[in-house]
Amino acid sequence: ACAVPLRIMELCVAALDAAGRLADIGSRLAVSDAGCAAAILGGALRAASLNVLVNTKAMGAAGAPLTERCLALLAQGEAASDAVFTRVKNRLL
Repeated sequence: ACAVPLRIMELCVAALDAAGRLADIGSRLAVSDAGCAAAILGGALRAASLNVLVNTKAMGAAGAPLTERCLALLAQGEAASDAVFTRVKNRLL
């Protein structure tokens, strides 16, 4: 019950890295796509984290390593999502 949402979180973090690169090198006309990706990926990351946390809570101590992995991915992904979105917004202003 946790493997799939954790994998989704991993893929979101990887895609946020790509969006960040596009935000830095993309043309002004295309850079908004990177900002949109950051917003959508941030939402997907957060949604997947809730699926992990609801399941690990029911697992007790056995779920602790999964919770830790989830929270680490969430922190990394939220920071990346916010940073990319802000960079794109600032480029468009």
